[in-house]
Amino acid sequence: MSSAKPLVQVPEKLGTHHSINPFNGMLRLWLFDVGSVSFLGTGIFGLVLSILAGWAGQKESFDIFIAMAIVSTSAAVAWQLIRLMANECSILIPRYRQNVFIQCEVMLIGVFSLAVLLCVLYDFTSSLSLLVFAQGISLGFILLCLLQTQWFYSSFLLFILVPFSSTLAEQVPLWLSIIVLFVFVVLIWRRCLVLPWRVEARSVYLNGLEMGWFWLPSLQSMRILSRLERYLHPVNFFIGPMLTVLLLLLPVLTIGLGIASHELHWDFPVLLLLAQFSVISCSLVHWSRVQRSRATELLLLMPGFDGRAGLVKAFARGQQRLLFFIGIGILCCSLFITWLDGDLSLPLLAHLVMSTYWACALVLGLGCLCRRVLQVSLTMLVVLGHSLWVSISLAALQHDGSLFHWLLGDLLLLILGQMALFWGSKKLWQGDITGL
Repeated sequence: MSSAKPLVQVPEKLGTHHSINPFNGMLRLWLFDVGSVSFLGTGIFGLVLSILAGWAGQKESFDIFIAMAIVSTSAAVAWQLIRLMANECSILIPRYRQNVFIQCEVMLIGVFSLAVLLCVLYDFTSSLSLLVFAQGISLGFILLCLLQTQWFYSSFLLFILVPFSSTLAEQVPLWLSIIVLFVFVVLIWRRCLVLPWRVEARSVYLNGLEMGWFWLPSLQSMRILSRLERYLHPVNFFIGPMLTVLLLLLPVLTIGLGIASHELHWDFPVLLLLAQFSVISCSLVHWSRVQRSRATELLLLMPGFDGRAGLVKAFARGQQRLLFFIGIGILCCSLFITWLDGDLSLPLLAHLVMSTYWACALVLGLGCLCRRVLQVSLTMLVVLGHSLWVSISLAALQHDGSLFHWLLGDLLLLILGQMALFWGSKKLWQGDITGL
C-alpha cells in the first residue's frame, strides 16, 4: 500500500531555513495608518526644523524641535503597540509581533541616533542631556501605555512638556537620566514579551481616531457649556463636547501658566502655545467630521436645516462664530499676560489676535475641502507656518522694535483666510449627500 500523502504540501523554501525580512510591510504599517503617520509626520517635521535651526545656529529652537521629534516618534511607537494589543489576530500570524517590535526598536534608535549626530555636527554637545531626558520621558509614556492603554489619551501632555524639556533636563543629572532610560528599556522589553490582547486597547484605538487622541473627563451638565454648545452648533456636532471644553480650558490654562511664568521668572511662550492649540482645535473640527462622515445624514435630518444648502449655511455661520470666540479669547488672554509682564503693546496685541484668526480661518476653510483624514492632517502645515510666522516676527520685534510690516502681512493673510473660509464653506459636502 502506498503511504498517504499530505493534503497540503509546504515548499522547502517556505520552511524554517528561509530567513524572513522583519521590515517587510513596514511602509504600509507606519505610513498608511492614520494614527501612526500623524505622529510620525510631526516627528519628521521636528527633524527637518531642527536641521534648519542648527544650520542657523539657533540652539534654543534646535532643542525644542529635536525634543519634538523624539516625543512624536515615541508616540507613534506607543500607537503601534496599542494597535497590536487591540488586534486579537496578531498572535496567530507567524512573526508578526516580533517584526513590529523590531520596527519599533529601529524607529526609536534611528531617531535618537540622528538627534545625537545632529548635536555633534552642530557642536551642540550640551543638548545631549536633553536628548537622554526626552527619550526617557518618552519611554516612560510608552511603558504607561503598555500598563494601561487609556494613558494614550494624555499624549498631548508630552507636547506641552516639550518647551519645558530643556529647563527640566538641566535640573536632572545626566547619569540619573541614563539610569532611568535603561530601566525603562528593560521594563518595556519584559512587558512586550508577554504583551496580552486587551479589549480596552481596541476602544482606545477607535476612540483615538475619532477624537484626535484628546482625553476628557466625564463632565456633568453645566449651563455655560450647554449655552456655548448651542452657540457653536452645528460645528461641534461631530466632535461633541470636547470642542467646548477645549475652548474654555485653554484660556484658563494660559492664564495659570502665565501667572506661574511671571512668578517663577520663566521665559515661556504662553500666548504662542495658546494660539497653536487654538488652531489645532479648529483642525479637530474637520478631523472628527471626516471620521464620522456617516453622521452627516443624521445631522441633516435634524430640525432647523432646509436641505443641504441650509445645513451648509448653518455650518458656515457656526465656523464664523467659532472664529470670533477664539479671537476674543486670544485678546483677553493677551491683555492679561502683557499687562502682567508690564509690556502692554497695542501692535503686539493686534499681531497676536490677527495671526491666530487667519491661521484658524485657513484651517477651517481648507478643512471644508477635505474628505479623508490624511488631507485633514496636511492642514497641520498651517500650524507650522503660523508658528514660524509668530516666532520670526517676535524675534524681529526684539531687534528693530517695529511690527508694521508684519501687521500688513497679517491683514493680507486675514483676508486670504476669510476668502478660504467662504470658498471652502461653499464646497462643503458637495456631492457627499446624494439626492439632496
